[in-house]
Amino acid sequence: MTDWRPSASLEILAARAALLADLRAFFAKRGVMEVETPLLAQSTVTDPGIEPFKVCDGAEPAPRFLQTSPEYAMKRLLAAGAPDIYQMGKAFRSGESGRHHNPEFTMLEWYRLGWDHSALIREVAELVCGTLGVEGWQVWPHGRSGHIAVSLSRS
Repeated sequence: MTDWRPSASLEILAARAALLADLRAFFAKRGVMEVETPLLAQSTVTDPGIEPFKVCDGAEPAPRFLQTSPEYAMKRLLAAGAPDIYQMGKAFRSGESGRHHNPEFTMLEWYRLGWDHSALIREVAELVCGTLGVEGWQVWPHGRSGHIAVSLSRS
């Protein structure tokens, strides 16, 4: 018989709950609306490097797919006139299980209307610093590749 106990401790579950509350407070303070998009879709992901889970229940004429990311559904909301939005929810990717990967995971994704990359970099740094308890950060362009490096400093 397998062990029936959950793999996450109560301390880990409490820390996760606190993190989710902090993330929701971060976006609420900035006026970003939380949305929840469908987990099951009629079509699959557009990224050929990501494998979706196919769901066949016999009731539907064609298979459905578990979302690999809320991106498509969130962009549909934006195209329909939604304001700045974010979502924390489950995503599923087949073939991505291992020591550091689980095929089911929680993803945070958000969209800001009219923001350039500099404003988004600043918001990501503020989010990470706030959740990690870090006080300072700095942004450096990284060579010719156009990538950006962000350095965080502990208080």
